[in-house]
Amino acid sequence: MTHKREKILRGIPVSHGFAQGVAFVYRPYLPHLDEHVLEPDVLAGEVRRFQRAVKAAERELRRLHARVKREMGHDFAEFIDVQLALLADEEVLSETERFIRKRGRNAEFAYEETLKRLTRPMTKSDVPLFQERSMDVVDVSARVLRHLLGEELPSLYEVLPGSIIIARDLPPSEAALLDKEKISGLVLESGGKTSHTAIMAKAKEIPAVVGVESVCREASEGLPVLVDGYRGLAILNPTRKRLNAYKSDFELYQRHRQSLSLLVEQEPVTADGKMIDLSANIGFSAEARAALRYGARGVGLFRTEYIYLARRRPPTEDEQFEVFAEVAKMLNSRPVIVRTFDLGGDKVIPGYSESNPFLGWRGLRLCFDNVELFKGQLRAILRSSAFGNVKIMFPMVSALGELRRAKLLVDEAKRELRKQGVKFDEQLEIGVMVETPSAAIMADQLAQECSFLSIGSNDLTQYTLAVDRGNERVAELYDHFHPAVLQLIRQTIAAAHRHGIWVGLCGEFASDPLGILVLLGFGIDEMSVSPGLIPEAKNIIRTIDTQSAVEIMDDAMKLGTGLEVKRLLRRELRRRFPKLAEFLFELEMADSRNG
Repeated sequence: MTHKREKILRGIPVSHGFAQGVAFVYRPYLPHLDEHVLEPDVLAGEVRRFQRAVKAAERELRRLHARVKREMGHDFAEFIDVQLALLADEEVLSETERFIRKRGRNAEFAYEETLKRLTRPMTKSDVPLFQERSMDVVDVSARVLRHLLGEELPSLYEVLPGSIIIARDLPPSEAALLDKEKISGLVLESGGKTSHTAIMAKAKEIPAVVGVESVCREASEGLPVLVDGYRGLAILNPTRKRLNAYKSDFELYQRHRQSLSLLVEQEPVTADGKMIDLSANIGFSAEARAALRYGARGVGLFRTEYIYLARRRPPTEDEQFEVFAEVAKMLNSRPVIVRTFDLGGDKVIPGYSESNPFLGWRGLRLCFDNVELFKGQLRAILRSSAFGNVKIMFPMVSALGELRRAKLLVDEAKRELRKQGVKFDEQLEIGVMVETPSAAIMADQLAQECSFLSIGSNDLTQYTLAVDRGNERVAELYDHFHPAVLQLIRQTIAAAHRHGIWVGLCGEFASDPLGILVLLGFGIDEMSVSPGLIPEAKNIIRTIDTQSAVEIMDDAMKLGTGLEVKRLLRRELRRRFPKLAEFLFELEMADSRNG
């Protein structure tokens, strides 16, 4: 469909940045399969032909696995391990061969019919994880069918530099090969922030927007496209006026990013000399490399649930150990805070659903009901501590008894490792993620029984205000600057300091310029943000003096609404730090012009 007029499509931003290029519309491989009735004397040969196709597909996937592991790390390669496991599924293989022999049909038809029957419940599921597993099945079957039919698969290798990929979704094997040198941006109809394609795009720093309805129907090959990975926009056939506006915005961001790149080697020290441990939030080892490149002082949040979701099954202790040890070695003496599984909520558990997952079986609650899974992870973390400065952090703590129970399981894991003669850091620190109002209110008690506290601002805001952050109807009520949220953050920081432990914050609040001002005013010790946002946060930290921040927050905490708080912060930022305010608000003006 060719557009004469500009069309703006909206979706979910999953990888920040701007991109301009021409559309490459990726079409999935959908072969036409004919059913052939075969003579009995050729059936054995047909089975062998099927087996050769499976072996050829396996060789391709193993080569792909080696490349991804080399370029992106062991944990990213797990996406390909899932496909290798599906390809080798004994039930699929034996049922296909039986279909050929018993029903006398050609291998292509037998394989496709077998997959349809065995995966029907998965393809009909509304659960995102099962939808992604269905995509794995489609991807694997396409490789086998291509070898059987002697046809070529569509590939992103064919794209020209400066291409914007438009697709309903990308097969995992194609997502793993996204090449930043050729692909400027990515726009998908399906997927969410935790889909394998979104994770790949973010790790490779390719601007991406997902959940863009009808983009495959609206776009055509070669159509000019703008991707706005900040606002979640895909603009088809942009006008000259739009291009000029984005050109100035892009140049503005580029100038700022270039100036921030000079700060990589600088320490995140406030204007009056307070050191802030500015760390990175990661989910994969590739992001740890990015964190070092951007000047992080450590990893403040290692989201381990993605290790589970990448495999679509519980990872083994050894599999987890390899990933944790790789990151620990990479970071050397810098801290690596590993959060135990925070499955549940928006991170779907395979084979399980409930009516209110954010208030149900998630985080430690799930781990306590799966003790062997939990202890396997604890042993993996402990083992990795022999290779670096590793710490453990427990999510979704809502009562002191939960912390005590989790620590007892850590002690059990330590005893088991000692018995086996396995080395680990005997002084490994244990921390608590404060993301429920009860944990914030009980911060004094928690602080007496752990080594550090880390505030999870996203969930703390959600639970304090009783607002689902993913619900568009109430999204405007979700406000980090609500006085109730700020009060809980402030009292958590104060409680930690009363008991002589450090306290950090990992969440969107730490990447908001006004949020950084708030946290410095409250006396935060550590902040953890996405790797790409570290230079921006460092720039703000180095501009502000803590005494001014304290004075500003003393006034802000007397106010009654989040809007009033933000107005005060903006006003004080302009008055006390005019150069910083000038740039920050210039960016906001660019947002309002194009949003």
